[in-house]
Amino acid sequence: MIVVVVAVGRSDDPGHPPSADVRITSCGVDSSTRLPSAGLEIHNHSSKASTYGISVEFVARNGTRVSEGTALSLTVAAGQTVKTSAGGVDQVTQRVTCKVTDVNRMAG
Repeated sequence: MIVVVVAVGRSDDPGHPPSADVRITSCGVDSSTRLPSAGLEIHNHSSKASTYGISVEFVARNGTRVSEGTALSLTVAAGQTVKTSAGGVDQVTQRVTCKVTDVNRMAG
């Protein structure tokens, strides 16, 4: 199951928040390592090259956060789309949903 939730982020562009630049493209748990991961797509809607810091949490069916992870993408050009991923740091034995909890876009 893939759940896409994007949280409010911080930026100097109130007309287009950073959270609107990020979407989850995949969500799951690796069967070998038991580590959760989220595939992310970033599309820089701002007019400047920017660095993105993204926080993701991995949530069990009962709503409990079982892990968290981050992704950092440097120098995403204005209008550019890039793919990255955020991996959880805790092993889990159940299905998870992925939720973006914070997006920071810093013009560089």
